[in-house]
Amino acid sequence: MLLPLILLLPLASLVSAGRDTGRPGYGLIGYGIEMYNPVCAHACQNSFSSNPLVCTDEASFSDEGMGGMDMGSSQDGTTLPQNVSAMPSSTCHAESEPFLTSVAWCIHMKCNDTLIWKIEKWWQSYVVGNQPTDPPPGLSYGAALAAVTLPPNITCMSGQILNETSLADETLYTALYISIDVNQDVEIQHERFGLVILLSGVVIPVGFSLLRFLPFPKRWASALNGRFIYPSLLRPWCDSPVAAVVGDPPTRGQALFIGYLLLLNIFLSAFKFGVHPGGFHYWWNDGPDEIMGDLANRFGVLSFANFALLVLYSSRNNVLLWLTNWQHSTFVLLHRWVARIAVLEAISHSVVFLRDWIQEDRLAEDQRIYELFLATHVVLSILIFLGSWYHIIFRYEHQWGYETWLYVVFAVWGFDRLLRLLRTLRNGVRTAKITVIDDDYIRIDVKEIVGSGHVYLYFLDWRFWENHPFSIASSVIQQGGAFSSPKIDSPTGSTDADPEKSTRMAVDSFDQTVETGIVFYLRLLEGGTKALRNKTQLSVLIEGPYGGIREDLSEYPSLVCIAGGIGVTAVLPYMRAHPGNVYLYWSSRTQALVDSIKPLTHNFHKEVSVGQRLDFLSILESHLDNFAVVVSGPPESFTY
Repeated sequence: MLLPLILLLPLASLVSAGRDTGRPGYGLIGYGIEMYNPVCAHACQNSFSSNPLVCTDEASFSDEGMGGMDMGSSQDGTTLPQNVSAMPSSTCHAESEPFLTSVAWCIHMKCNDTLIWKIEKWWQSYVVGNQPTDPPPGLSYGAALAAVTLPPNITCMSGQILNETSLADETLYTALYISIDVNQDVEIQHERFGLVILLSGVVIPVGFSLLRFLPFPKRWASALNGRFIYPSLLRPWCDSPVAAVVGDPPTRGQALFIGYLLLLNIFLSAFKFGVHPGGFHYWWNDGPDEIMGDLANRFGVLSFANFALLVLYSSRNNVLLWLTNWQHSTFVLLHRWVARIAVLEAISHSVVFLRDWIQEDRLAEDQRIYELFLATHVVLSILIFLGSWYHIIFRYEHQWGYETWLYVVFAVWGFDRLLRLLRTLRNGVRTAKITVIDDDYIRIDVKEIVGSGHVYLYFLDWRFWENHPFSIASSVIQQGGAFSSPKIDSPTGSTDADPEKSTRMAVDSFDQTVETGIVFYLRLLEGGTKALRNKTQLSVLIEGPYGGIREDLSEYPSLVCIAGGIGVTAVLPYMRAHPGNVYLYWSSRTQALVDSIKPLTHNFHKEVSVGQRLDFLSILESHLDNFAVVVSGPPESFTY
């Protein structure tokens, strides 16, 4: 939670940066936006744009917005004639024939490979300046060039009065050309690398999910998943201090993708920088200044690309959930890691620039903490995105398209919020009945709604701004019944199974009446949910359902479900959907929870341990043949 707070300070400081405003562009640099094209024309215009001119408009002689500079003095302090401005306005540039003819002759000499129509298009938009409010030039390019009756033989140096058609200072032009050309190529490279990060974060999950349709032998796929994909990266992670800071341990498969994203960002942050001495003293002071400036901008663009990914991964209506077989929990884990990368890049972007400004003399330990994080998380995220938006608009307006990355962020965020609103409105306001099971657990029933997977509940009578995810245990509400005597069965269905090697399990019969509705079970924690124990019913909004069964396990003749505590509610949909033999192994903290959920498990072979851990390996070894395994519950419910 501290990282967003840390990020706000550098973002706030960026607002004080100098501005580089101009005509709005649409797209990204190199992908819809031509930054400086043709480069030779921009270099010609810049070669004369700072020279004093004879002006007749009042704006050229106004001190407002010029930092108090004397408009009657040149850059070296020389007093200028009364009708000459050291800082000519755009109107003066548009009307000045010496300026227009000098730029036209420079373009004629330097842009031999550029088509005339492209020069004319550039001329109308940029020869006066790049502001949307700049007036059009008084002469077209062709007319300005035609006005040059004799080739000029006078070179106008920087700071000299431009009062006749002149040649550009060759040294200045060369430095400008190199600076503009290199800067444009570097900015295109930034955007290209940002697209690599964004697209790879989308395409790779889809590509790996398509591998499941290849005709690999089932034994190969099981061995690959069991050894390289599903196991936890670090088994003791959960009990280490690292877990408190970093969060849930990734599986090996998740760690591979996270590692790829980390290495990709590191590589693209440091790749392809150069030093160009020919452009020193115009765009950059020296080599380190050039590299640090490019590095800061690279960090900024990559951070924006990761902003789009982290919002996509966190969305409940993430399109990748529809295109892949990856779980929502996987994308939430990726969201956290991508957020860390984006924050570090944003801070690095700010720190590098802060370093330049200073040199230039410019300037969840427990559940309650987690709930505080949730309450502030969205607000802080909005502040960060808005800060980024105003930083870009204040600094560049819309000319270079950096805000396009934020458009992607806002589009993904808005799409998710719209679907969440529609899912919630579809269900309307409902009444949730709360039944206390014991000191640790409660049951929540909501009538006349069906669904599977999980939903998010908003309790309108209590903390209406919060929403909590709940797995749907059942889409029918049990109204009562009686159990018959259990019969004994074996996991393999064989009557001659060795009782010393097979786990004996009970199958209950149950007569019951049911009513349509969804049922949730909740363990009461030290946070806000503990207050629900004192309620009997609440008005709720229901967002969802989401998820459901994402893996088709029907090809396996047997299904083994191993659950701990309230995690049993997550395996119930798999148990109900499987057409073959289903075996439930369940470790519960209390007998009261077992009795309450018993109507939902009475059709299945089950073994329940109250107050004891389940021996994971012995359960798997007790089953033979081909079977699938589904596990849900906290690690402390099992021994390995």
